[in-house]
Amino acid sequence: MGNRIAFLPPQKRRFNWAGYLLGFALGGFFDGILLHQILQWHHLLSGITRAPFDQAEVQILADGVFQAGMCVIAALGMRKLLQARYVLIDRAFDRVLAADVLIGFGVWHVADGILSNWLLGLHHVRMDAADFAWWDVLWFLLFGVLVVTAGIALRIRREPPSVDDRKKPDRPRSTPA
Repeated sequence: MGNRIAFLPPQKRRFNWAGYLLGFALGGFFDGILLHQILQWHHLLSGITRAPFDQAEVQILADGVFQAGMCVIAALGMRKLLQARYVLIDRAFDRVLAADVLIGFGVWHVADGILSNWLLGLHHVRMDAADFAWWDVLWFLLFGVLVVTAGIALRIRREPPSVDDRKKPDRPRSTPA
């Protein structure tokens, strides 16, 4: 039986998507709340310096639209989770859900790093840093690659066999004295 939850049948894929979408939204919320609001290291469009994007009101509006988008993605994830709630009867799926949320969270940071930081230049993790590329790579590795890797590792980790799955112990062998 070993790794019985690594690959789900097609009817249970919505369960996976629930975790991925919820994790993706949580990654966006984490980024928006921590970096945009608390630390104020950047806004969504901080890398665009021409008018009207250089105005604080426009930057804050873009952050709000971004957070609203993350709410929509989280709602879609919750809908998928409710549709697949019967899967949660099996305790093994707690781990799958946690793994899928980690994968979604990390994918958010990978996508944000590649698209927003490097390809489109919308912002960098620390706009005020002398070497913003160092911060971009650090954030990408810690919250993107490392978290996705942890999610995948959690997803494929084998569970110890349940009591019903274990073989009955063999009769003790007699050893010559």
